[in-house]
Amino acid sequence: MTKWFIYNKKGNLKNNLKIKGISKLEALLLANRDIVDKEVVEMFINPSLDKLHDPFLLNDMNKAKDLLLYAIENNQKIRIFGDYDQDGISSVITLLDGILYFYDNIDFDIPDRVSDGYGVSKRMVQKAYDDDVKLVITCDNGISAFDEIQLLKEKGISVILTDHHQIKKEEKGEWINQVLPEADAIINPKRLDSTYPFSDLCGAGVAFKLIQALFISLGGEFEYLYSLLEYVAMGTVCDVVDLVDENRIFVIEGLKRMNNTSKAGIKAIINENSWNKEIDSYTLGFVIGPCMNATGRLSSAKFAVEMLLEDDYDKALEYARNLVDLNNERKLLTQNGLDEALDLIEENKLYKNDILVVYCPKIEESICGIAAGRIKEKYNKPTIVLSNSSKEGILKGSGRSIEAYNIHKEIVPYSQKLESFGGHPMACGLSIKKELLDDFNKFLNENSPLKKTDFEKIINIDYKIDISKLSLEFAESLIHLKPFGKKNPKPIFADKNVNIKRLEMIGKDKETMKLVLEKNNVTVNAIKFKALEDYKYLKENQKSGVKKIDIVYYPDINEFRGEKTLQLRIIDLR
Repeated sequence: MTKWFIYNKKGNLKNNLKIKGISKLEALLLANRDIVDKEVVEMFINPSLDKLHDPFLLNDMNKAKDLLLYAIENNQKIRIFGDYDQDGISSVITLLDGILYFYDNIDFDIPDRVSDGYGVSKRMVQKAYDDDVKLVITCDNGISAFDEIQLLKEKGISVILTDHHQIKKEEKGEWINQVLPEADAIINPKRLDSTYPFSDLCGAGVAFKLIQALFISLGGEFEYLYSLLEYVAMGTVCDVVDLVDENRIFVIEGLKRMNNTSKAGIKAIINENSWNKEIDSYTLGFVIGPCMNATGRLSSAKFAVEMLLEDDYDKALEYARNLVDLNNERKLLTQNGLDEALDLIEENKLYKNDILVVYCPKIEESICGIAAGRIKEKYNKPTIVLSNSSKEGILKGSGRSIEAYNIHKEIVPYSQKLESFGGHPMACGLSIKKELLDDFNKFLNENSPLKKTDFEKIINIDYKIDISKLSLEFAESLIHLKPFGKKNPKPIFADKNVNIKRLEMIGKDKETMKLVLEKNNVTVNAIKFKALEDYKYLKENQKSGVKKIDIVYYPDINEFRGEKTLQLRIIDLR
């Protein structure tokens, strides 16, 4: 059974109540999310572009700006090295569109997931040299590309490295030193010597900071600069970074512009997905994002960048149709791969392990990350899914983790034995010799720091509120706290001894449960998705004469024929 806990952060709440211009509800919700610094609270409650941090506070930003200006002034060829996921695509287009405002001797390259693998490859380095590139800018990668960056330098190519992934560290006694590639400038807010106010930018966010510095230096039009936040918002939501501080501003401002976009590529992908509602963080994470990611998984992420670069709507629509087709193919492959992985876990009783390491010979290599995420959700355990790579005897895959387990940190001690490795606390990518698989599995599980309680599913509740005291106005007041996501989840409330007045299953597949709840003579409509088991459970209780339940819920708004009404979204019940 899922455990319910009501936050009890009285110290945080006491602190926030002292801040002017904040309501008691906002003070409580931010306290529960450990948002207590006065400036961060102010950014959260009143997000605006003038609160973005100075890009020159990032290490090496002045060096990077000078290198970029030198290349522009001397008409040198510039190439951007990106990555094949949504954040990588967003990073590339942010840099491209931003630099193209001033200069057009620029292009991009993105690794092929199968032939190149993650990050900068030797093939990309050689091609840059053959094409007489003089400046390479990496984005969403590069911090672990030691050999490739050195090779670029040996070939006389300057390198600006922009990334947000974890820095390699060396421990010498009590000292911890960072180990950085030999790039000319390294912009990464996770540098150990960073004094930048916010460290959890995604790759597109870091790329934007470089373009922001360029616009400040060259006097570019700032409304054009801020139009790039349409791309940055995509990367920020899809890379699941903390939606606080600058990231919150990026997403709010990006969505604002995206809903009135003039960008043909964005219009095309929205229309091809038949999305006719307001574009929000859900649209980015579950509609646009998967289409973009599908290109890197099954084809080439370059198609997504080309679509976003396209000014002609009809041509952009052709790209968008291809992306949607690829995503539909990806969905089928994902289900087949997931079914295989789950069968292996059950057959081999892998679910008994702390860390699930699953080798699926038949699964598409590009689907490993998605499958790992789904399995992690099912078992609430860190999961790594591996498949055969194009190289004989080498397995390749991805990992997804839970809050209690820093998957990057735990694999680092073994990383010298791996063919490749990179990532952050919640996700990683790696390749390994097949012969080392059992040893790797044994190493992770024997060194697991996890306790039994770490695997228990927990719901953290913001406050207990009697449903009879709720109103449409209360639900609408929560909209101000959007966008919801990591470190800013939807506000969740609870109530006890609620009467069930009516109960039915609705929808095409009859998997959605609709309830009419009552307390203190006040009735409230409620809904719960994928609730067939809950429905059976409640029906059995009713036969036994039990008609009251405890609920965890989110106060939502139902819109039907232009009329808005309060509707509870049930998260859990008992």
